[in-house]
Amino acid sequence: MPLTQIGNKKSLSERAYESIKDAIVTGEFQPGQILTEEQLAGELAISRTPVRTAVKQLEYEGLVEVNPSRNIIVAKITEKDIQDAVEARRLVEVEVAGMVAKTADEDQCRELREIVRLQEKSFQEQKTAELIEYECLFHTRIGQFCGNIWFEKLITSISLLQKRVLILGGKLENNWEQAFQEHRNIIDLMESHQEDQVRKLMSVHIQHGQPVLKI
Repeated sequence: MPLTQIGNKKSLSERAYESIKDAIVTGEFQPGQILTEEQLAGELAISRTPVRTAVKQLEYEGLVEVNPSRNIIVAKITEKDIQDAVEARRLVEVEVAGMVAKTADEDQCRELREIVRLQEKSFQEQKTAELIEYECLFHTRIGQFCGNIWFEKLITSISLLQKRVLILGGKLENNWEQAFQEHRNIIDLMESHQEDQVRKLMSVHIQHGQPVLKI
């Protein structure tokens, strides 16, 4: 799949990073696939220098590995990666949900409800990519609402892993309708500032939504 060519409104390295990351997360570039700077630069219609900068960022985020021959290898996903991510979510995301519940306002709750509505619409229309996107967006927005940049970054990073697994053939252990209902219940509890109940339900929701590796 050829990458989308990019212009110069943003820095070339930034746009190269976004384009390559999207191809990795959505499964256009498969785990273990070998890429080269020359190939990526050709597909993006830019020089190799911004591609090299973009690859360094992707390597830092664990999305690619660079071997001694300077080949770029799309990072594989293991069961341990998933278990580690779930453990991190239980430690961080549960607490973040409680933090947000303490101060959640009407606008934030309204936005989360709109995300759930769009997610259900995507499910009904069988738009799998959108469905997964909104699943991850629900959680990353909660991370953003907490006001702690480090929690936000961690939740966003884990969300990328979960999105990759779901797109690459994973599934939610429960059904989507249950996930939607849990989202709605979390919002209701946040709106009434029930911090402890939000933490309990978010923990259950994370367990139910643990992706299963099938690749």
